[in-house]
Amino acid sequence: MQIKGVNFGGWLVLEKWIAPELFAGTEAEDEYHLARVLPEEEYRERMEKHRKSFIREEDFRFLSEQGINTIRIPIPFYIFGDRAPYLGCIEYLDFALDMAEKYGLKILIDLHMVPGSQNGFDNGGICGVCKWSGMPEEVDFCLRLLEKLALRYGHRDGLWGIQPLNEPITDALTGDIPWEQVWIRNIYPPKSAEEEAGSAPIKMEFLRKFYEDAYTRVMPHMDEDKFFMIHDAFRTAMWKDFMPREQYRNVVLDTHFYFGSVEAGGCPKALEAYQAIVEGRFYPILDEMSGYFPVVTGEWSLDSGYAKDLPDRQDKENAYRAVAEIQQKAWERIAGSFFWTYRILSDSPDADAWSFEKAIKWMK
Repeated sequence: MQIKGVNFGGWLVLEKWIAPELFAGTEAEDEYHLARVLPEEEYRERMEKHRKSFIREEDFRFLSEQGINTIRIPIPFYIFGDRAPYLGCIEYLDFALDMAEKYGLKILIDLHMVPGSQNGFDNGGICGVCKWSGMPEEVDFCLRLLEKLALRYGHRDGLWGIQPLNEPITDALTGDIPWEQVWIRNIYPPKSAEEEAGSAPIKMEFLRKFYEDAYTRVMPHMDEDKFFMIHDAFRTAMWKDFMPREQYRNVVLDTHFYFGSVEAGGCPKALEAYQAIVEGRFYPILDEMSGYFPVVTGEWSLDSGYAKDLPDRQDKENAYRAVAEIQQKAWERIAGSFFWTYRILSDSPDADAWSFEKAIKWMK
């Protein structure tokens, strides 16, 4: 089965730009601080209202009708409700599995947020902080959490697989510079020096061992048709010798692709440039790595600087169609993709490029 998938970003793991009303009246930029600045009862009310309304049964039905076959659901480390002050949400993941089975869909459970963060992004739970890998007790907590999830869902028809970690930032990406000089801090500044203290990129050796340990904890509890998906840590070609098929079953390599990132790397904001970089740089990597793993693009969108800069609405829509076609041709070469994300609760004029329920009209 080739995956035609969508992410449920912003549902169980919060991102302010996806659901800004949750953060209204606060200065919080991430989930760590939102849970601490709101009074306990108000925090509970906001979270319960959001979780109940953001994704409903009709969304699963709609996705099934649109030909979607798999949903990637980002989850937080506190999903079982054992990490105050956060509010657990395992009942919503139970609901998602039930709905997936009702409508013929599959679910990929993605551990998107870990204690102390694995990347310093807002989606890692606390901006500008990356301390998780340096806290052995929290690493073990996550391994135990992954095993609990495998035990709970490993034999469910609706489960496609488990992803043990999202978008880890490693020294293979940042090099030897100290955390204080890493570009992430400019985009997601830490709230305080005290919170940031001890942050560092994850060592690639650590990440490899974590993936191996997670595989050992998860896969024995899951049916033979379930998958274990690892993120490439933004270094796709570095995984050629890892988890060979002869020893590890059903391991899938996840890579994320956004035109905003390639623009930041110097790609001009033009359709011809997008086409050239996808075909000239991305095709060869996808083709090569597909010889080692099934490769899936776990996140992509229609967002691009070219489309954003177009003042005319029709021109903008034509640009979205072209951006979609360029990428979807690439995903046909691999095991599939997951659009980021399903829904955006924002009035931004460019939010539709990130919202599957709006962007679907520009995709084939």
